[in-house]
Amino acid sequence: MSKPPRKYSTHPPPPPSLSSLPDEIVLRCLALVPRSNHLSLSLVSKSLRSLVRSPELNGLRSIRHKSSLYVCLRKSYNYLNIHWFTLRPSEKTATAAMEYRLVPNPTPFPPHKYGSSTVVVGSNVFFIGGSGQRSSDLWILDTRSGNMTQGPSMSVPREKDELAVGVIDGKIYVIGGGGRNFPEERFIEEIQVEVFDPKSETWELVGMENVRKTSRCSASVERNVYMVEYEEINVYNPRERERERMVRMVSQRLEKGGRKDMLNDSAFLVCVVEDVLYAFFNRTGIMWFSTKLNVWRRLLGRDGKELPFILRADAMAEYDDGRLVVLYMSHKVEFDHTVTNSVQCMLVSLHRAGDMICGTIDWAGILGTVPFPVDFLHCLAVSD
Repeated sequence: MSKPPRKYSTHPPPPPSLSSLPDEIVLRCLALVPRSNHLSLSLVSKSLRSLVRSPELNGLRSIRHKSSLYVCLRKSYNYLNIHWFTLRPSEKTATAAMEYRLVPNPTPFPPHKYGSSTVVVGSNVFFIGGSGQRSSDLWILDTRSGNMTQGPSMSVPREKDELAVGVIDGKIYVIGGGGRNFPEERFIEEIQVEVFDPKSETWELVGMENVRKTSRCSASVERNVYMVEYEEINVYNPRERERERMVRMVSQRLEKGGRKDMLNDSAFLVCVVEDVLYAFFNRTGIMWFSTKLNVWRRLLGRDGKELPFILRADAMAEYDDGRLVVLYMSHKVEFDHTVTNSVQCMLVSLHRAGDMICGTIDWAGILGTVPFPVDFLHCLAVSD
């Protein structure tokens, strides 16, 4: 009597899970995951939660993420008194918690045109256009050597207060800033868009776009340039056909219960942290933009409560390890009527849980004091 044929399963074997891999390999994988997703990962299992919170992961991230935060300060009303600093942590001891301070930049940077728009590609800072008057100049600062060189000029002179810039696929897109082509009463204006390729060091005029206005509050998110204005956002997508690249959206905020309301507020600053757009609004404070829902959402703590509100912010940027850094000046009148001017800092860890992003203030304090008022010119995260 013959044996019945053996039955083979048609289902493929389950893929190996992370728990079946050595911790060393899992840690290297986790080091590639944005810091904001660590909270969601810690909810998967106890072993992952342990690895996410381990000092070994922080060590691997510090090796992979190597950048410096450059802060440029200018003595108020003195265009020539300009100083560059870097944000540095102090040495942590058994009795003292981690502190941060502004350290004078060891590599002296040459003077640059005051008030130009700035953007970073790698370790280079690009100063674009002019301030107060239009300019077609491009200056390039190599932060590693401290050398400043003049790049090729734009075809259109542009001015900072009407200029938007963004980096997409390593190329610099410059939008607007060339002045209005129509009388002031016209609602729509036509602007020229240029793109600069740092590798070939060439400019290219990529087309004309119709837009209500451009904003210097601009940043690149998901390979688009977002321009944040009062009550509206313009989004430039270079992959669309000409005349269809610019999309205007009304600014809305997401309230409790999923209700959308108009956001009647002005953004002073914008920055991007791990491909998420953050902005500091005049009355609302820090908010982040959901590209999935096209709405602004308030940055809340992990307990659902609002973060401590600050009246103003002078600079915002991404810190080296995927945190949000907010800088602002404070002024204190002493008993002898002298005024102490302090550079204040707030470091915020960001955590993504589903469609939500929560913030935790890791550190807040004074980075340094100066005997005279200063203005923030630039706050830039630059690759080392």
